[in-house]
Amino acid sequence: MTAPGDALSDVLRMVHLKACIYFVKDMAPPWGLDIPKTANGPLHMVLEGQCVLRHDDRDIPLQAGDAVVLANGPRHQITDRPETPPEPGPEVMKRLLAGAGSERVPGSTRMLCGHFEWDGACDQPLFREIPDLIIVRDVFGNYGADRFRTIVDLITTETTGNIPGSAAMADRMGEVLFVSILRTWMVQQCPDEGVLATMNDARLSRALQFIHQNPQAEIDLDKLARIAGMSRTSFATRFRQVMGTPPASYLTEWRMLQARQLLLRTSLTMSEIMQRVGYGSEAALVRAFKRRFGVTPGKLRRSSDG
Repeated sequence: MTAPGDALSDVLRMVHLKACIYFVKDMAPPWGLDIPKTANGPLHMVLEGQCVLRHDDRDIPLQAGDAVVLANGPRHQITDRPETPPEPGPEVMKRLLAGAGSERVPGSTRMLCGHFEWDGACDQPLFREIPDLIIVRDVFGNYGADRFRTIVDLITTETTGNIPGSAAMADRMGEVLFVSILRTWMVQQCPDEGVLATMNDARLSRALQFIHQNPQAEIDLDKLARIAGMSRTSFATRFRQVMGTPPASYLTEWRMLQARQLLLRTSLTMSEIMQRVGYGSEAALVRAFKRRFGVTPGKLRRSSDG
């Protein structure tokens, strides 16, 4: 069984979410960054002032308290005004990290910037649902405002000081910031289908968490329905309607993702992995694994060792 938590925490542990905070800086006008497509998910937060995000040929005004996550790393620009020509992002970043932007300038925009990353090869269903662009408005004036202020204050203290371990501290707080943004976005958007919607459903999320934390157990529809506090038929219908797939399909998916993680991150034998993910035979696990990932467990482990 995994550590106590909830369905979202289980997924974030599986994908090994990490964050990197670049800086908290005052951007004196005129300024602009042209940020190329990346493999990670850029994160921008306006702490004071205003700016403009250009994404997918749209100009989106941002105000103090607005937080932006570009989950799949698309190319985008962020500038003080729509008419300001952006400079190549890596060049601006180099100047900022060298010390530029440390002085408070009237009319400047105070920005917190960084990125988050995860094990994309895991292909977790939750991360297929997250859109290219997530915007949460006015985090200091809405749901979780005190938490956001605390997180930002801690990140600012660590990034503007010169204390051993400050970068690691800021990065850990960046992970907390990302989860807080995602959680607030979930509350605001209230998705009606998919993994996020299932997590938002009080009854279905109990069954989801049981699947996540007990992949080795004998799990059937009756057991999940009892955990959810629903009749068998109502649970099966509701789960498929919200998740978009039957409970048994999601259970298989989670077990395969767990098996992949155990293959790549432990030295457990196939027999031990088989038991941990609830399969009765190695042959059945190998067949299911190959259907899901297009490669046998042994070949995947050998390729990762090489």
